Amino acid sequence: PSLRMLRKDLGTAFTDSAEFKALKQSGGFTMAAPFEIEVYDLAHQGQRKDVYGDLAERTITGGIGRVVQFDAPVPRPFRQLRVRDLFPVATTSANLIDFFRVLGWAEGTNPTGRGAAASVPDRDGASFGLKPKSNLTWESDRAPVVTIAHWEAAHRNVLDDVPQLQATINNELLYGLQLEEDRQILSGSGANDELLGLLNTAGVQTYTQDGAEQKSDALRRAATKCIIANYAPTGYVMHPYDWEDIELQKASGDGHYMLVTNIAVGAQSQVWRQPVVETPAIDEGTFLTGAFGLGAQVYDRQQANIRIAEQHSDFFVRNAVAILAEERLAMAVKRPESFVIGTFDDAPAS
Repeated sequence: PSLRMLRKDLGTAFTDSAEFKALKQSGGFTMAAPFEIEVYDLAHQGQRKDVYGDLAERTITGGIGRVVQFDAPVPRPFRQLRVRDLFPVATTSANLIDFFRVLGWAEGTNPTGRGAAASVPDRDGASFGLKPKSNLTWESDRAPVVTIAHWEAAHRNVLDDVPQLQATINNELLYGLQLEEDRQILSGSGANDELLGLLNTAGVQTYTQDGAEQKSDALRRAATKCIIANYAPTGYVMHPYDWEDIELQKASGDGHYMLVTNIAVGAQSQVWRQPVVETPAIDEGTFLTGAFGLGAQVYDRQQANIRIAEQHSDFFVRNAVAILAEERLAMAVKRPESFVIGTFDDAPAS
């Protein structure tokens, strides 16, 4: 694809697509085929996450001597970083991910994580040296592909108002999918066609902040538990109020802010060399760290699907259309011990 195509947001790509143009040319209000793309994770594609640079102001001729101006839409507030940003992009063409979860070494082998590995002599008397056997224990599991979707009603005139249609797709429908995606990655129940979230996965380690520790101390000690399990943590997820406490943390001696250097140079939010995703999708007083993308992986089955139709309820007689957005994805937690759920000692009572 051209560089110009790579710089398009999803709303612009949709209104420029053959499917949408076919709908316009047909004179109807129901798409014959859905518009789909393989990847809408714009941050990984070098695309802009908004429509404003491509839209600016537009004018069209609306009859003799009449000019209508469409201003760029006003954006809604967006959550800047998402839990999904901690995972590398992975795709699947299946409807079910069948995987094996490694539970560790069987009883009787070396507990340090190397199994029964040991030095072996070339010969043991008259016999050759016998290599020891390590016994890994496995558990078969499956991660089904789930569908996350919602729709919005709009007047059919929105099909003639390209900037408004793009704003509806980008600012409302897709953003809503992303917020629900974050919630399920963290707290999905695994039932009722939801992902099984990391916070609800059996075998994940835990850490509770000691009363004498600062919150930043608890983050570092939780990361150590991942490292002892032989997994390097790749990020933290915490509530904005907890991250605020850490950024406002002051040294006991001179009273200076401990993270002010990172803030002053405009660096990415991070602590202990790991990026931080601050999100209301996780409860205040709870944090998560671990090997995102290695100990667990999110798979995209269908990253974006946009459809428009008027065959819903009494939409036909009301000049209304339904705009539907959906995605399909799965998540497999293959090494639960590579994650640690932390609790701050001032967590709000449940």
